Amino acid sequence: MTIGVTPASHSGISNQAQAEQAAAKIRLERLRVIASAVNAGGDIETILDRVLLAVCRGEPWPRGGIMAVNRQSGYSEMVTGYDPDGPLPGRPRRWALVTSPVPLVAETRRPLVIVDAQRSERYPGYQEDARARGYRTVALLPLGCTNAEEHEMVLSLHTRERTQVTDEELEFLTTVAHLVALAVEKVKHLQREQRERERLRRVLEAGAGLMELVLEGAALSLVAGMAGAILPHPMLILDFITGSILASGSPLPERLDERGWRELAQGPAGPVLAGLAGRSAPGEVVPLDLSAFGLAGTLPVAVEPLRVEGETAGLLLVFPGERGMDSLDRVAVQEVRFALAAQVMRHHAEAKREARDLADLMEQLFRSGAAEPAWMRARAARLGLDLGRRTRLLAVALPRLTAGMAELRRLLAASLGRAVPGAVAIEQGDCVAVLLPDGPGTPALAPITDAVLERLLVAPIRARWGLRPVVACGPLCAAPGDYGLAWAECGRVLDLARIFGRDGPVRQEGFGPSALLLSAFDGALVHAFIESTLGPVRRHEAEHGGDLLGTATAFIDEACRYQATAGRLGIHVSTLRYRLRRLEELFGLDLEDAEVRFRLSLAMRLTAIGPTSKES
Repeated sequence: MTIGVTPASHSGISNQAQAEQAAAKIRLERLRVIASAVNAGGDIETILDRVLLAVCRGEPWPRGGIMAVNRQSGYSEMVTGYDPDGPLPGRPRRWALVTSPVPLVAETRRPLVIVDAQRSERYPGYQEDARARGYRTVALLPLGCTNAEEHEMVLSLHTRERTQVTDEELEFLTTVAHLVALAVEKVKHLQREQRERERLRRVLEAGAGLMELVLEGAALSLVAGMAGAILPHPMLILDFITGSILASGSPLPERLDERGWRELAQGPAGPVLAGLAGRSAPGEVVPLDLSAFGLAGTLPVAVEPLRVEGETAGLLLVFPGERGMDSLDRVAVQEVRFALAAQVMRHHAEAKREARDLADLMEQLFRSGAAEPAWMRARAARLGLDLGRRTRLLAVALPRLTAGMAELRRLLAASLGRAVPGAVAIEQGDCVAVLLPDGPGTPALAPITDAVLERLLVAPIRARWGLRPVVACGPLCAAPGDYGLAWAECGRVLDLARIFGRDGPVRQEGFGPSALLLSAFDGALVHAFIESTLGPVRRHEAEHGGDLLGTATAFIDEACRYQATAGRLGIHVSTLRYRLRRLEELFGLDLEDAEVRFRLSLAMRLTAIGPTSKES
């Protein structure tokens, strides 16, 4: 039997034309039937069954099947099949890919015809099946689509007798394959839409339930647990008000389980995570570098600030991994963010009231603590402060107004709360007062070294806002009357730090015996005095070299003794006299004049107590 075969004799041309017309009419009718099967709707399996039945209705393809390429299992698997004689008992429904032509057709996306499958030894699996089922010629066509498991599919058609397949027939079957692909993709699209609608419904319902939980006053841990069930990715919740950090899942499960990840976040990585608040736009996915904690590479993290009254009161951090987040993931994140913002808002109101009470107490304590010590102790006790305990008073200020004092206070309170029980941070004007317990029971702070202050106060601020604060260290306080003087000293130290550009831990004694006098100076006037006295000499040395200032300093330190100064500098006395003469000639600095010496010495000393920042 031959499909579309042309007779060789010239006299049979009219018969050939008639045969071709008849074949075309048959194909059109078949195509109409197949199109109807495609458009009838249903799930993927139903559509494939209908199309295969329509293709195999009568000659030339009485039987066939649709195969899926399962590369994970290594088999070509039958999705659906049709045989007018019914299925052959005991015959397999899958064949090893290495013995089948199906993967080749799927990869090349081109039809393949096996003229006689019973005799062809190229595909042993097909040869064995052809002999068992009794078919000969096979046409395989890529469908150009995948099944529900995303496996590529191939249409396989068989004839009982060896048959020649014409180009017209292959074109017809290719058209059929395109129709099937369109129908399958349409069904899959509708199924995706239905799944997304259902998923959106579940997300919105879960979000509403989460908000109800918040409004009922549930604890943050319970809210976080439900939020973790809504989000499809690991997450962290940072509550800056209470200082708590809650985790759901681990973004590095192969290296850290959830408990290990939570301990890392609550411990050394906490400041780095909190610092994402100031360096990321809401919803932005940024790389998180954890190499400082022994974790190589970076983690993508979506940053969602929890803002209350214009302040960042917490963070929701979502770790989407390599696959990222789709639109519904983002909807889920926003539902969780809304609920957490409401939860943090409740904490914020309570904390704001407590912070206001403490700020009022400290303001009165600094102003008149010595006048009514007993009443002050009682009021402080009601707010949880023991004014009879030895306490170190400090003041922390930012070099520029990067954040509100409430945010700064919460950050310091969270850092101190994890390391120093009993430590308190209280807003006071443009800085934050810190009360550190001193003595027995506070081994972490015995003694209060600069390294301790760097770790507890400077490092969190640097991680959060990328700058170093001034930490003014005041004296110990053991009674209410001590706090006013101690706070005044902290204020002087802050003023001196601003004048001389100091940051980090700073103490009054670090400015020398004239600290009280210097604190009364205006910073702009100090800088103007230094510039007018030393600026011309510095610019000359930068352009022409030399060490005129060093010579002048040594001469003043050696009480204007020429031989001692020359010996200290390792130069001849005549060289010293020449340098001093040049100072007078170029800049009018006559070091024989006591007023000039005082002015020059003061400018050099003010410069010496200038910036000592660890960062330029």
